Amino acid sequence: MNLPAWLSGLLLLSASSCLSPAAEPSPIPTTHPSTGTILRWISLPATLAPWQQAALHAKVTGYVKSISVDQGDSVKSGQLLALIEVPELEADLAAHKAEVSAAQSESDRLLAARKKSPDLTLPQSIDNAKARLALAQSSLARSETLLRFAEIRAPFDGIISSRMVDPGALVSAGSTQMFHLVDSSTIRLHIPITELETPLVHKGIPVKATISALPSQPLDASISRTAHSLDPATRTMLAQADLPNPTLSLRPGMFATARIGVEKHDNATLIPVAGLVMEKSNAFVFRLINGKAVKTAVTPGFNDGTHAEIPSLKPDDVILLPGTTLLTDGQPIPASRP
Repeated sequence: MNLPAWLSGLLLLSASSCLSPAAEPSPIPTTHPSTGTILRWISLPATLAPWQQAALHAKVTGYVKSISVDQGDSVKSGQLLALIEVPELEADLAAHKAEVSAAQSESDRLLAARKKSPDLTLPQSIDNAKARLALAQSSLARSETLLRFAEIRAPFDGIISSRMVDPGALVSAGSTQMFHLVDSSTIRLHIPITELETPLVHKGIPVKATISALPSQPLDASISRTAHSLDPATRTMLAQADLPNPTLSLRPGMFATARIGVEKHDNATLIPVAGLVMEKSNAFVFRLINGKAVKTAVTPGFNDGTHAEIPSLKPDDVILLPGTTLLTDGQPIPASRP
């Protein structure tokens, strides 16, 4: 049977393709175990809190005369935030100023009279006048102090996170909150430590924080302080790490994940985690011996996500790094040498 020329060519090309040798498998990288330091890390949820914060209450009872700031405003320590109008205190201040003026005039008159006629001015009169002046000055100072309580000032640099009152509102001493002030120049990372890990958490150990809202900006820190006692309600111990916040991009109340390096092994035998194969709860590595993959059971130590500690390996072992490649015991390996 005669076939068209184009069909004969296609059949020849297909046969040629079937007879060509299969592509060589890609070499599998290898490595030798190294010696180094590795940490055991635990991951715990954490919350961001301000460096310091204060609920600012009215110190006197009266009406809000003026407010100088609003929510979100930055303020400096000592800055006037609001003024409370207290008519009775203002009246007391005016009365005490008048008393001081009268007492001062009486004292000056007696002293002048004594200079002119020492025999006609009794020392007792001068002493009494000085006492009345001192008492009036003391009352005036007290009135001035009480009137200063009508001024609500910032106790530290920060941001007004809440404003609770408006001009004209009646406020009561000690019970009416007017502002909430937070200082976020440094953030406290609050980490609740589980009971089993509390003996291992202390000041100075490393912390890696990942903020949920800013996952691309991991932060390195260390434990700054711990509570040294457990909360009976949660059975956790509060630990804190300080995070500098010059741009104020970290906000109090944000959630985070804190990885804490609780234990450290020095001079550990390490391999990349790509060389560790897990089958259920069993761990293996594949060693390259005489060109073949030899499946070897191991007992891993610490694993920091980059390296795994395998104490049973020797420095001259050649470890295959299969990654996602499936290997079998005894499989010939065209591996590249380390």
